[in-house]
Amino acid sequence: MPPSPAPVTLPLRHKIGSKVTPGDRLGIASRGRVRLLAGGGCYLRQGQLYASQLGTLGAHRHGDSTTDEGVVSWIVNVNSERGAGLMAMAVSAGPQIGMVVIGRVTRVNRPSHALVDMVAIVPEAKDGSTDQAIVPFPEPFSGTLRQNEIRPKSSLEVEIAECIRPGDVILARVHANGERDFILTTAEAELGVIQAICESSGCEMTPTSWKEMQCPLTKVKEPRKVAKPRQVR
Repeated sequence: MPPSPAPVTLPLRHKIGSKVTPGDRLGIASRGRVRLLAGGGCYLRQGQLYASQLGTLGAHRHGDSTTDEGVVSWIVNVNSERGAGLMAMAVSAGPQIGMVVIGRVTRVNRPSHALVDMVAIVPEAKDGSTDQAIVPFPEPFSGTLRQNEIRPKSSLEVEIAECIRPGDVILARVHANGERDFILTTAEAELGVIQAICESSGCEMTPTSWKEMQCPLTKVKEPRKVAKPRQVR
């Protein structure tokens, strides 16, 4: 009998079956003889695959698609608990003033503002609650969070690096339309950082107050503008 083919190692940063959040970098699109294609719930940007919704990471081989050079294609997808209907809603969705969105901070330009990739809408009920599944955008939208829009009644004296940092996942509200992007605000109790990674250990931190998060491994605390817990599924 011919030997069994060696198992394929996909260039993914997360294990298949693990939970991922919007904006998570999933893996590199091409490495060696493996090519990753963006399926449902994820998108391709600058040679990297990213999650566009909250869900479970999956991958399957793209038919029998093997090139003459032996390159095999795999389709990577993020399966939402709400299923494919949610993705259909997102095709025509875009940020609107007043919407609550999930975004990932891509850059902090001291002292004035931060740049954010908005990846999903958090629907709000008429009573203001958000105990609903998020609606991913088909691709990220650019937003700007200004220094004076970070905390309630904040001023230019706010140190932006003590509120948010690159890589943080935040809840923000679309405040206005800018010339090139959307203006965001986190100046509400339930808006702010919902996920942050400790710079020293790489572990996900947990909130200890409205202005600090702590690494569970090193116990190091870092300043953040922490969002008041809410139900986001």
